[in-house]
Amino acid sequence: MSDMKTEPPLKKTVTRRTAASKPAGRTFTVRDLNREPQAVLNAARKMGGVHVRSRSGERFIVRLDPEEKPGLSEVEYRRAFHARLKELHARMRKEGSLGITAEGWDTFSKMIAGEA
Repeated sequence: MSDMKTEPPLKKTVTRRTAASKPAGRTFTVRDLNREPQAVLNAARKMGGVHVRSRSGERFIVRLDPEEKPGLSEVEYRRAFHARLKELHARMRKEGSLGITAEGWDTFSKMIAGEA
């Protein structure tokens, strides 16, 4: 009977607990802030604020500043850009500039191509 082999016992499955107390995506590390700052800022915008945990275990809050004035919309930015461009062209005409001549465009094209 010594030549008979017994079957090895089956492995027991181990259940592990997951950290259910921490909301997903709301706590970042200093490494996350260093390597992916845009992801941390986007999460702060989306959720209203996120925590950043330091290496020493301290937690900091990153959130959007409510006092900050919103920037220009795309349409307002383009209108302001065109207004500044018109002012620049008017100032250039006032000082005697006629724009770029055909010869000037040829020279400019050669400069871009690296020929001049």
